Amino acid sequence: MKMEDQMKDCYENPIIISDMGKKGLVCHYQFEEGSSQFIFLDIDKETGGISVNNPLSLTTSSFVQIISSSEGLLLLSSIGENQLNYLVFNPSTKRSVILPRHGIAGLIIRSGFAFDGKHFQVVLVHVLRDEENDLGPVPGDVELEVFSSETGAWRNHRPSSLSLNVELPENEFPELSIAPLFSNGAIHWEISGQLLVYHVEDDYCEVIELPNVFEDWSWQSTMTYRRCLWESEGRVQYTYTDFDGIHSWNLLQEDDYNVYPHKNVFDREKFRWALAYSISHQDLAGQYPEILILGDHWEPRNASPIAYVQKSETMYLQLPGIVVAYNTRNRILQKVCRYTFPGVDFNRCSFFPSIHRSVCHEQNESRSEIGEVVDLPIGKEVNSFSF
Repeated sequence: MKMEDQMKDCYENPIIISDMGKKGLVCHYQFEEGSSQFIFLDIDKETGGISVNNPLSLTTSSFVQIISSSEGLLLLSSIGENQLNYLVFNPSTKRSVILPRHGIAGLIIRSGFAFDGKHFQVVLVHVLRDEENDLGPVPGDVELEVFSSETGAWRNHRPSSLSLNVELPENEFPELSIAPLFSNGAIHWEISGQLLVYHVEDDYCEVIELPNVFEDWSWQSTMTYRRCLWESEGRVQYTYTDFDGIHSWNLLQEDDYNVYPHKNVFDREKFRWALAYSISHQDLAGQYPEILILGDHWEPRNASPIAYVQKSETMYLQLPGIVVAYNTRNRILQKVCRYTFPGVDFNRCSFFPSIHRSVCHEQNESRSEIGEVVDLPIGKEVNSFSF
């Protein structure tokens, strides 16, 4: 099958368009022997409850990693001979397309994905590597390698007038990385305390300082603070934890300065964020101490924000062995799903926000109430699949 036919086969199903899709989560289990398991979870936008979408869930015998999701499609990576292979996967149709090899000789520091319902683009952010000292990126220009499903080929893009100080730690921890976000026609990445934004249609980049930027970001990013990018009410939202609590900021657009005049007391040219809400650890631990306090004290590193649903005003947090839902309006926290660690062969478990829909699931759909705790079917053979 030709690549253009593969790509059409991958995303031609009309049920994946966002206004018809269902917000949810993807639980990705990785095992030491190389296999993976993907459990798709639907979120009831009215109640905030969670249910397992069995038709979409699957297991793989090969090692694959989720990079990003966009409008129902997933960007995955797998280990190749000399470089990572990138593939786009449609969970609804179980179709995928492997992208052709790119020609990047430098260090790829971020990957991103954009899908508008008709065509998709995969974007690789790369910089020069300090080969002489066997170190990470050296100061210099950032370049993008862009694959378009419309052309079926990669192209190089070198942003003009882009100042980005890349300070990556020598060893980045995958479990602490942030999934990129495609929102308002742009891909957003967190890099070295800054937000790199690539506007897909207009083909240009901008850099925005993050609200929790730290002088030595390469040191801070190795700490176990958890961060997340998501979209709420059409605005990009950046959420992170620290020793005080969980804080969520809205990235302001030009017309938003009239919406948040009382909250934005900063220089709009230098600081483009408005605080949406903060949640103290004491508030969380006071409601469910048995799941939030390990040992004799609260560990902020154990709370990982993973998604937010505006309709139900619910934020989802991953904790060891459990996912909880916190209503930011009435400040009530409840358990929504449990997951287990299947023995010594377990590598790690990650959750990602997603949009998906399955026809056969819709026929038997029932409302999931908040407070109903779902046990994830980890370790079971569910729709075995090979990439």
